[in-house]
Amino acid sequence: MYRGANIENASYPLSVCAERNAVAAAVLAGHRRFKAIAVVGDSQDPTAPCGGCRQVLHEFGPQMLVVCEGSGGRRAEWVLSAILPHAFGPADLLEES
Repeated sequence: MYRGANIENASYPLSVCAERNAVAAAVLAGHRRFKAIAVVGDSQDPTAPCGGCRQVLHEFGPQMLVVCEGSGGRRAEWVLSAILPHAFGPADLLEES
């Protein structure tokens, strides 16, 4: 299990989401395939990963389970490919001849 936290920045585009920080920690430890990710937020309802995080997660397990829970205990679960249909990934990159 690898943890991540939102790293906020006054320049919003430079902030980094918890999901991407957890991915970075796992990759640094040598992992390249993930089975699941859990996202816990302090809003009452579950908060799903943002589009950017979904795209990053796709490269490490398009069929991973995404489990989200809010502070009120409400939980939502999806398979990543269901919340990021038609994702762009490594197979879509052009190979140089």
